[in-house]
Amino acid sequence: MPFSVLKAGLLASLVNAIAGSEIEAQVVIQDKLQSWNLCESTSSKLGNLTTDLQPLLSKDAQVFYPGSDGYHNATNRWSVHVKPGLDVIVRPASEKDVQRTVEYANAHEAPFLTIGGGHGTSNALNNIQGGIGIWMRGMRGIDFPEDGAPYATIHGGALLSEVVEALASHGKEGVTGGCDCTGFTGPMLGGGHGWLQGQYGLMADSLLTARVVLANGTAVSVSDTQHPDLFWALKGAGHNFGIVTSFTYRTFDPPEHAGFAHARYIFTQDKLEDVFSTANEWIRAKDRPVELTHYGVIAFNPEIDTKPIVIFLIYWQGAAIPQAYLDPFNALEPVSVVTMHVDLLGANANTCTAYYGPICEEGMSHESFPVDLDEWNPQNLRSVYEIYASMPAVLNNSVVLLEGFATNRVHEIPVESTSYAIRGSNLLAAPLFNYPPNNKTLDLMVIELGKQVRAILLHGTGLKLNAYVNYAHGDEGQKAVYGYEPWRLEKLRGLKKIYDPHGRFNFFEPIEF
Repeated sequence: MPFSVLKAGLLASLVNAIAGSEIEAQVVIQDKLQSWNLCESTSSKLGNLTTDLQPLLSKDAQVFYPGSDGYHNATNRWSVHVKPGLDVIVRPASEKDVQRTVEYANAHEAPFLTIGGGHGTSNALNNIQGGIGIWMRGMRGIDFPEDGAPYATIHGGALLSEVVEALASHGKEGVTGGCDCTGFTGPMLGGGHGWLQGQYGLMADSLLTARVVLANGTAVSVSDTQHPDLFWALKGAGHNFGIVTSFTYRTFDPPEHAGFAHARYIFTQDKLEDVFSTANEWIRAKDRPVELTHYGVIAFNPEIDTKPIVIFLIYWQGAAIPQAYLDPFNALEPVSVVTMHVDLLGANANTCTAYYGPICEEGMSHESFPVDLDEWNPQNLRSVYEIYASMPAVLNNSVVLLEGFATNRVHEIPVESTSYAIRGSNLLAAPLFNYPPNNKTLDLMVIELGKQVRAILLHGTGLKLNAYVNYAHGDEGQKAVYGYEPWRLEKLRGLKKIYDPHGRFNFFEPIEF
């Protein structure tokens, strides 16, 4: 199709949208971009969005260029080493604004990237050049039905902390992730581990309906009954298929003793094997309590030891942790023990992921190398510990996150029911390297260390590499991220050909064919 015809057709669709046409097209992604080169620089093609695009947007939408505060705020990502090449930022205020921005980008053969909390660390994000950033923070409302029905309508730009606060203020709870400063939508589209997943499943399992802007600018409603194949894809691989502008999300009435009883233990390194051997007993138990979550961290604290220390956190949804889960750790003579009762935001604060906590600080480089596991291998953890203990001091802000969220409900939901592929695992290990930015020598060192640690964590387990997509480094491969079952990748690739045949959503862990 000649580009002049393509452009005329897209501009005509913009005119129809401005005129108030409410006709929702069937989802047929026409081959509108045959000659477009994904990797071609597009800086000269964007034109002047202030005069060309902004008149098509709502009055509350904004356009930001480099040098402005808005551009800085939108592109200032959690990890400095992730630098998407964005020439301009659009801050939409409505779904129509998102549609018109996508249509404009298509008409100008420009790539685009949706920005939520800006926490993704996949190196695939660096592949976009000369693009338009669609910064969703202008659409962050959270609405609850007046009749108290068990759901909330969450808009695409809401942060996780905003959702948790809104749930609490309405006397509800739901599955929410473990870091306040991330977006909410992005983690959910990647499956979404969270504090209450033992009771309710992953974040994606609470998704009821969604409004999605597709690669051609069409906006559709998606659910179990509307475009169910796309709904399946959203729940685990959703970054590949569209921009979620809003969605309804299942909520729950909290139990009588809401929140968590919490115990935080600090041990010296000689207790590492004993700590995680005890945790393995919990994991292997046939009657593993749905209320029980544990969270380990290998970290540096020079006030306690010049070598890394072992932090072990126990969370129990209820009034108090049963003493049987505390006694083995008390017997190990911890350096310190702190007990308290916390709400969901407090749970994140105790893992240093509160909105203003150290993990949420910007201005550093962060590299993650996630590995899903069935149980802890104490010998492997010792080997990982020794690597961390021998690292240069410039890497001493690095940690190993050892996440043992309850998995009861996660395992009960059929693995074929969503695109999330790693439903059967019990644990998530996430070596996280935090270090000063803009240092290529450190970048290369960290990549080698990360790969080494990742291999050690898998050593002797008999497991293939499975990597949680929201933590992905970007080098794991499609099978590691989206599943080894041939039918699963075949289905995802088939849906990708239907909904995004030209890879417009290929800048975060792309499904390729």
